[in-house]
Amino acid sequence: MAPAPSLRTSPGGRALGVLGAVVLLVALAALIFNVFRGGEEVAESSTTTSSVTTIPVAAVELFPASVDASSFLNGHDPEHLIDGDSDTDWNDDSSRGVDAWLRFSFSRPVRITEIELQNLLDDDRFKKNYKIQGYLITTDDLTIEISGRLSNTNDPQRVPIASIGTTELTIAIKSTYPAEPAGDRPPFNELALQSVRFFGSDG
Repeated sequence: MAPAPSLRTSPGGRALGVLGAVVLLVALAALIFNVFRGGEEVAESSTTTSSVTTIPVAAVELFPASVDASSFLNGHDPEHLIDGDSDTDWNDDSSRGVDAWLRFSFSRPVRITEIELQNLLDDDRFKKNYKIQGYLITTDDLTIEISGRLSNTNDPQRVPIASIGTTELTIAIKSTYPAEPAGDRPPFNELALQSVRFFGSDG
């Protein structure tokens, strides 16, 4: 019996075979890469912790329902501190600020972030009256006492507060800047303050 004829391949056939082998290797390499890549992503995602971003609430002006004081000079009631009128102010009753205090009440709980205290705007009266120097601020929702000193200026001064649900806030005056004569006019015996403003958010 004659032997079977040997297969003869043409150059084109060999090239096609090599090309097929290359495609197969590339596909296999891509499969292995994707398998390992997917495992890394799963591992990364399993160890990633989520975080919550808190958007700060914009501060707005808060308005007390009422204000009381240790004393006041006739015509210079404590309500003038919150009436928004630059022509009115509060004076104590010739006490030079000794044991003076102011208590502000809100109709509902508020979160106070800042208080703005404004000394007398009129330069002569500012100089001739006693001014707040040391203060102690307390609120009815926290046991923390906030103490500090104001500058002897009639520029508005802000004091940071961190209350969470205040319905009553008290400013106790611990020391004062003395009154001074203005020209040939003697100083007054009153502690004076133009206004007090509050900033934060409701509830």
